[in-house]
Amino acid sequence: MRPERVVIINDRSADVGGASNLSRLSARMLREAGVPVTFFSGDCSSGTADADALNLNGVPLLEQGRLSAATQGLYNRQACAALEALIARIDTPATLYHVHGWSKILSPSIFRPLARLRDRVVLHAHDYFLACPNGGFVNYPRASVCALAPMSARCLMTQCDKRGFHQKAWRTARHALLHRLFDMRATPANIVLVHDRMIDYFRRAGIDPQRMVTIRNPVTPFFTDAAAPWMMRDFFFIGRLEPEKGFEDAAAAARLAGVGLHVIGAGAGRSRLAGAYPEVVLHGWRDRAEIAVLLRSARCVVISSRVPEPFGLAALEAAGSGIPVILPSEALLSSEIEASGSGMSFPAGDVGGLAGAMRAVAGDDAEVQRMSRNARRTAADLAHTPQSWAAALMTLYCALVDRAMAAESQRGCGAARGTRGAAARTVPANPFGQPAGKTH
Repeated sequence: MRPERVVIINDRSADVGGASNLSRLSARMLREAGVPVTFFSGDCSSGTADADALNLNGVPLLEQGRLSAATQGLYNRQACAALEALIARIDTPATLYHVHGWSKILSPSIFRPLARLRDRVVLHAHDYFLACPNGGFVNYPRASVCALAPMSARCLMTQCDKRGFHQKAWRTARHALLHRLFDMRATPANIVLVHDRMIDYFRRAGIDPQRMVTIRNPVTPFFTDAAAPWMMRDFFFIGRLEPEKGFEDAAAAARLAGVGLHVIGAGAGRSRLAGAYPEVVLHGWRDRAEIAVLLRSARCVVISSRVPEPFGLAALEAAGSGIPVILPSEALLSSEIEASGSGMSFPAGDVGGLAGAMRAVAGDDAEVQRMSRNARRTAADLAHTPQSWAAALMTLYCALVDRAMAAESQRGCGAARGTRGAAARTVPANPFGQPAGKTH
């Protein structure tokens, strides 16, 4: 049975990247399929015509004062009350609630009203905030992937946050509150992973994998006509200019390899790059169309993140355009990119290893041409199209509604027969009827 309505919940209502873009894409595609959508967001209106949206007119925590951010980030009372009121007004047994993002404005408070509806709640793991207090399974001061179990004694004693131990303590408190309001360890939750390898990280956090499913993100190549990267010379880094993204690793490796590097992205690291690596061409933030124009002159796209990137949208957008990719072995896509012959990998944080890969790509036109052909041929197999992504979400939604309706019916019968709760055994735990981690 199709849902009667889907309430999409996200910090932001504008297309500002990542979860926000995908939440808005899902809203558009659901409406096109005839499913009513209510978009619940923490920010101001995006300016788009949306008659059925609820914006709380808040601002991201990083744009608030310190005291306000500390209190609102832990528990946003306005968000809790507004969502409670919305549920009271529109909820039906076939209404679903899809949470895309909550950590920047909405806070764990939204999980209080959602807890009693948890069988009809979908949690989308665009990142690791459901499992890890700092959201990345990364030790930021060391710029390295973290191997600790979240919330373990060693985790609690380790200063892994980019802003200091006070921020680590605050994020730990927020994480504990999240699991108090909506525990995912004792009781399975409907969690959408963007890559099947994420399940290992969630298991490390003690989260029950029963109801996890993998729906990879939709990817559209930057361009579909033939590219000729083997005729080009420049390497491109695409990403935020923050330490965990490894922008300095890319610049240092390019200098060692003696190749030209262009950087597309904005962030606090721009001035540092400009001062320490004047040979790097800085393009700043660019929209998708502008990136496509710039990448016409790319020989290779470099992803040098020091965190275990769950998906890697830029890597697949480039590969689908026929541009080879170099990325860290810790990125969840890396083994597939290498196996497909579309690119190379290196150990995260290893500047010498990255420089070696860049030299290899710079010095072999025939190999780059082979990688380009492989990338164009295989990239589509590693992700969804927007249409197949929307279809996968609809399949999940229908299964969840069927299960919820069956449970509701069974509870009604059980009240008369004393068999309350039997419905939970009549529907498979995984809505797709497949093992957790199945990609398509």
